[in-house]
Amino acid sequence: MRLPLILLAALSLNSCSTAGYLAESGIGQWKLFNKARPVEDVLKSPHTPEPTREAIRVVRKAKDFAVELGLKATSNYKNFVQLDSPCVIWAVSAAHPLQLEQKKWHFPIVGSVPYLGFFKKGSAEKEAKDLEKETPVPDTWVRCVPAFSSLGWFSDPLYSSMLKGKERDIAELVIHESLHATVWVNSGVEFNEKLANFVGLEGSLRYTERYQGKGALEEARKVVAGEKLFGDFLHEQVELYKKTVTTPEQKAEYYGTLRARYEDFLSAAAKKGVKFRKMDVRFSKWNNAALMASANYYSDYTTFETMLKSCGDDLGRFVRWIAAEQKKEAGRFKGAPEEYLVDLVKNASCPE
Repeated sequence: MRLPLILLAALSLNSCSTAGYLAESGIGQWKLFNKARPVEDVLKSPHTPEPTREAIRVVRKAKDFAVELGLKATSNYKNFVQLDSPCVIWAVSAAHPLQLEQKKWHFPIVGSVPYLGFFKKGSAEKEAKDLEKETPVPDTWVRCVPAFSSLGWFSDPLYSSMLKGKERDIAELVIHESLHATVWVNSGVEFNEKLANFVGLEGSLRYTERYQGKGALEEARKVVAGEKLFGDFLHEQVELYKKTVTTPEQKAEYYGTLRARYEDFLSAAAKKGVKFRKMDVRFSKWNNAALMASANYYSDYTTFETMLKSCGDDLGRFVRWIAAEQKKEAGRFKGAPEEYLVDLVKNASCPE
């Protein structure tokens, strides 16, 4: 399943209590940096496949476009790393075996986060097994991540894993990551991902309109509509779980029928004319950790849509508004970030 989620650069995890984790993270990051080649060399090389060359050009256009939208200009993507895998990092999440409560880890700079990132799949799987020694035994989930951001602290290379999909997909991912370098609320990963997803989706539509024309835009709108509908589906599943599951037996039945509910959802969505990116949704392997981690990244965007409308559908004004409010709070919105914005949009108008 493709999840455009943010992971932390290993060097920012400098308070982790496990020396082995720190050492492995540092070595993994160093190996990636050591493999990096200047993007210009990659573009000039006769050995570079044309699809890779074209995807790099898309990244550059999308990065410039993100700056036009008001996102932070960074030195990212000047170097390229060819990976042997579609995953740059493997993320581990954990949740209570019966309640939809995520385990969180705490770090300086970024606050609490609902996952740990590893450069080796084996290390991530070992961490999951170690977590399962706790009482009560938590649900765990290990997943592939194609990109991560250092939140503007370092110059991030461009990973080959980021070049998958169509032009709109690549543009969305670049805009998503640029948002993280622009706005980050400490201990608010769910909010940060929700905002980055929204800006990534909306930004990709505007990118498509400019660079690919009306035909491609119509197709892109169907895909974005599908993304939002999938978010609605996941949140419906969260609410269904809360209403119907209190025992291990009920939990087994819930996940045993999840695939059928997903197929029904796809059939209903197809009738609405929306489209979906190819996703490997292995519901047979899902549990509370998988459900919560996925729901974090597919969200109800009502608050953001209201703010964007207040800005006359000008995404640049919307981004500047959010960034300005975040700075007023020294990196943290008052109370819950989204509740703060709900109150804000009731009492303030979008600045010019």
